[in-house]
Amino acid sequence: MKYTYAYKTSDGVRHEDAMEAGSRDEVFIHLREQGIKAIKVVAADGSKANGEVRGVRKRAVFVLVALVAAGAAVIAYVGGMRSRNVQAPSFETDGTRRQVIGDAAVIEKGIRTGWADAFEREGDRFFASFAIPGAEAGQRNTSEEELRRALESAVEATPDDSLEIRQIKAMVEGMKEEARRYIAAGGTAVGYGQRLVERQEAEIAIYSRVRAELANARKTKGEEEFEAYLEERNDELRNLGLRPVVFAEQ
Repeated sequence: MKYTYAYKTSDGVRHEDAMEAGSRDEVFIHLREQGIKAIKVVAADGSKANGEVRGVRKRAVFVLVALVAAGAAVIAYVGGMRSRNVQAPSFETDGTRRQVIGDAAVIEKGIRTGWADAFEREGDRFFASFAIPGAEAGQRNTSEEELRRALESAVEATPDDSLEIRQIKAMVEGMKEEARRYIAAGGTAVGYGQRLVERQEAEIAIYSRVRAELANARKTKGEEEFEAYLEERNDELRNLGLRPVVFAEQ
C-alpha cells in the first residue's frame, strides 16, 4: 500500500513524500533508519489501513538491518513524554528499542514461550524474554552461570529461521554486547539482569498509562481532535520502541 508522510527539516520547513509499505509502522521504521522523524503518516487512499488482516499483521518484505542495536535505551524520551511526567529508568545504552516485525501470531507465541524454540541456552532465552519493548514476558528463573555461558557464546541465524526468529536472535546478540559493556564498566551479570527487569516494568507502565489516557480522550474529544491526539501519543510510543495503541473499530 502507498503511504504519504510529512516531516520537518532542521530549518522548520515542512515536507511531504510517499512510499510503498505493508503498514504505517513499517513506514515509521524506514524513516527512522534514514534519520527522519515523521509528524504524520497516512494511507494515500485516505483510509485508516495499517497493513493488518484479521488481527495478524502482514509479513514484512524487508529485513531490519539495524536490529543488532536492539538492546537499547528507554531514556530517549520525547519532550511530550517528559511534560506528562512519564518517568524512564536509569539505563545507559546507545541504540534503539524496536518491535519484532512479522506475523503477529508467531511473535505472540514467541513472547508467551520465551522464544524457547529459537534458543538452546537458558541464558539466551533470558535475554530474549526482555528483547521486545513493553512485552509482558520475562522474570525467568535463570542463574548467573547460565547468563555467563550465554555471554561467552553467540547465536547465529540459520537458513531455516523465520523472519521473526532472525530478528529476535539479532536483538539478543545486541543485548549481550550491551551486557558485556556493562560488566566491563564494573557491573555484574546479575545487576544487568535487574536493570532489564526495571526497564521492562517501566515500558509496560508507560504503555498502560498512555493507553488509559487515550481511552479517556476518546470519550471527551471530537473525532478529528482525537485522531490527531492519538497519532501524537503513538509517535511518542514509537520513539521508545513501543507498539502503538490501536482501538478495535479503527
